[in-house]
Amino acid sequence: MGRVAKIALGLLTVLAVLVVVILARTATYKPPAAVLFEGIEALALQGFKPRRTVMLVSGHDEEAGGTGAQGAAALLKSRGITAEFVLDEGLMVIADNPITRAPLAIIGVAEKGYGTLRVTAKAPGGHSSMPPRETGVTTLARAVTAIAEHPFPLEFQGPGAAMVRNAAPHAAFPVKMAVANSWLFQPLLISQVGATPAGAALLHTTIAPTMLKGSPKENVLPQEATAWINYRFAPGDDSTEVMARAKAAVGDLPVTLAWTKTPNEASPVSSTTSESWKALAAVAGEVSGAPVAPGLVLAATDSRYLQPVAQDVYRFQPIELTLAGTAMIHGTNEHLTLENLDHMVRFYARLIATTAR
Repeated sequence: MGRVAKIALGLLTVLAVLVVVILARTATYKPPAAVLFEGIEALALQGFKPRRTVMLVSGHDEEAGGTGAQGAAALLKSRGITAEFVLDEGLMVIADNPITRAPLAIIGVAEKGYGTLRVTAKAPGGHSSMPPRETGVTTLARAVTAIAEHPFPLEFQGPGAAMVRNAAPHAAFPVKMAVANSWLFQPLLISQVGATPAGAALLHTTIAPTMLKGSPKENVLPQEATAWINYRFAPGDDSTEVMARAKAAVGDLPVTLAWTKTPNEASPVSSTTSESWKALAAVAGEVSGAPVAPGLVLAATDSRYLQPVAQDVYRFQPIELTLAGTAMIHGTNEHLTLENLDHMVRFYARLIATTAR
């Protein structure tokens, strides 16, 4: 067994009064696992001996279902272990945050739920040279349009609003004034934050038609036309409410609505007053040199599976990117700078040293 592996095993087996779980994704994105082990090795070489337990969960399939994280959660539950907090990837330091116009470290305290709605319109079919007034495709199009044109309202609440409130003290005076008097300026705040797709996604459940299926040939009327609509549920909304809203939108159109599989509901919102938050925020601020704010993760992470065995779940990596730079994540030329690698090693080492004393 290599030295790094022995160090990791030692950290996993220390008798403790605190459990911290850090998720290290390895399936398609190696840096979190690599820098965690670098940080642990640096601590070990300095003679650091943890008094509390730190568990590293290295999932193998985060992009394909997260069965590794689910297995880890099941094992922890079977052993009666509850973590004081879980840390996973999710948010980061945005170098040109539009609120402060400067770096802002955003720690995810919740993540959106996920569900895909299948909308199906059945029809007699036939030859396209003799189409009826209404075909399966036109019925489906009307249904999808009806659903998409009845979006969830933008609301200045939850983790998205909390990010704005926490960033405002570091922003220009007009932003400070508007946020301090949100009871009066809430419509303005919603219009400003919601002016971009990313900003709007922070303030409501999103509706995104993504896939269509109809006839296999251009001259054949389909007997069944299907659309798939992807939802990301904001905290406070659930799949039951989303389904009811979709059914109300289509009214008496002859379509059927069904989830493709059981949706993942939005996660609970983790504390921003706990000792875990204070430690995490302090380390994130120290390493990044930026103000810290809570935020909402719009995508999905493995951490949702650890929620039942944790008091709080946070989602953050101390890498700094511009808003434009975030486009390379899962995109062309995905990479990590040496400076960001250094930030990550120092962050994880400092966090473990702080919380495992």
